[in-house]
Amino acid sequence: MNTSAIRYEKLKNTARSLMLAGNVERYMHALRLISSLRVQGPIVTA
Repeated sequence: MNTSAIRYEKLKNTARSLMLAGNVERYMHALRLISSLRVQGPIVTA
C-alpha cells in the first residue's frame, strides 16, 4: 500500500472519530485534507 493510501485511511478514521465526538472544526479540517489528497491523484487501496 502506498503512503498516500495509508495517509488517506488514517485521515478517514480520524475524521470519523472527530465527527462522532462532535468536534466540527477539526472534522472539517480532516475532510479538507482528505479532499486535497484526492486532488493530488488517484488513491489505490488494497
